[in-house]
Amino acid sequence: MINDGIIHFHESLGPLLVDIDSVHQHPRNYNNGDVEEIATSIEINGMYRPVYVQGGTMHILAGNSTWEACKTLGATRIPVVLIECDDDTALRILLADNQMASLARPDNAALLELLDDLAGRDGLLGTGFTDRDADVLRALVEVPVTYPPVASWPFLHVQVPPEVRAAYYAMTASAVGERERFELLMRLAGWDGKAPQAADEQVRW
Repeated sequence: MINDGIIHFHESLGPLLVDIDSVHQHPRNYNNGDVEEIATSIEINGMYRPVYVQGGTMHILAGNSTWEACKTLGATRIPVVLIECDDDTALRILLADNQMASLARPDNAALLELLDDLAGRDGLLGTGFTDRDADVLRALVEVPVTYPPVASWPFLHVQVPPEVRAAYYAMTASAVGERERFELLMRLAGWDGKAPQAADEQVRW
């Protein structure tokens, strides 16, 4: 490991280290990563990949939040891969890096198995997941893949501001399908998958 204050870089990144202030966050980056979680990952796992930067402008195309996390940890250097490209290509790379990960469709059962395996040995700190996430996934995995077709099922329709929609899709990214997304959100809120049974509560469908 290569040390820079409290940050540890994996040895293979050594030749790529440059002054952290020689590169800059892209002025048109729209994706705000969880800097605190990224910083925790860097502290636990060490920094294991570089940021990608457009040559000439020195704007970060991939790794804007990683750069910010390194700054919060007091790093003076950061590993950089320079990409020589025009501005339009740079914007496409910026968009692609943010969007491709969000398009992924995780296998919840496989993910849960991985989380349980790691939690049983070293814990989940530094992975971006928590024990609560594992519990929610466990409940979601137990839901049947398909329900019997019920033509009379009710619809829910609500209009929300853009930031609420963005948060909804971010929080339910591990689910596939709109019903599954909503159900995951309900489980995140503590729902156990059963209809309320309180005597003074009537559920209207």
